[in-house]
Amino acid sequence: MMNKIPVGLGQPLKPLIEPLTKFNQLISSQMEKWVALNMDSLKAYMDLGMAQFKIVLKVHDAHSLSEFADSQFAVLSFVGHRMLDDSRALNDWGADYCYQANRLTRSNLLNLILK
Repeated sequence: MMNKIPVGLGQPLKPLIEPLTKFNQLISSQMEKWVALNMDSLKAYMDLGMAQFKIVLKVHDAHSLSEFADSQFAVLSFVGHRMLDDSRALNDWGADYCYQANRLTRSNLLNLILK
């Protein structure tokens, strides 16, 4: 009997708890997107690093060293483009996060004021 919470006890707090729940859901979904972006970047850079390591192992004379050095310009170009793409994706994520947070805040404030 003592462990049961009365049915109507939480009703006065419901207008305060709902906005917090929505905000927590927003944070959770945005963090999932952020982690996915970072894991994708990490995988791309790790794959590149492993490919470079395998190429370095094939260097055995001056000619192969020269070919390896020439190929590094392509690698640098790839890394530069990848970094730009990553920064754009992170910028888009941040803009979306701000937009969603502002929209949710406005909605929650209007609901609290108009109720």
